[in-house]
Amino acid sequence: MSTEGKETPRAGTLSEEDPSPQEVFAKIKELFRVLGILGESLSVEHEGNWYRVTCDEQSFMVYRVAENNGLRHHVPGWPVCLVNSHTIFEESCSPALGGDHCACGRSIQGWLEEISSRFHCVCRG
Repeated sequence: MSTEGKETPRAGTLSEEDPSPQEVFAKIKELFRVLGILGESLSVEHEGNWYRVTCDEQSFMVYRVAENNGLRHHVPGWPVCLVNSHTIFEESCSPALGGDHCACGRSIQGWLEEISSRFHCVCRG
């Protein structure tokens, strides 16, 4: 099989050709493995809000940490992105949440690019 003329995607890059949650999750796990952060709990700030990002052998999750800023949710936070072998959920793809002030508006690919850029130095030793 020739790969001539095709660009090789970098680790963690998703494409329209990734048909199954299992394949998408495998790429995400590989990115975290390469970065040396598989199984770690990361804190990431995005647009003034804090998120907990984790990836282990079971799932990749981005969880928004609720600040005590007057929201009456009375919950510690909520998932905005979840990928495992059976599921792909990204809050940014839900049209109903488009105008919600609690929505993060970031896709899975956006999170992976953020993680890759912030934590790339971990794998350089």
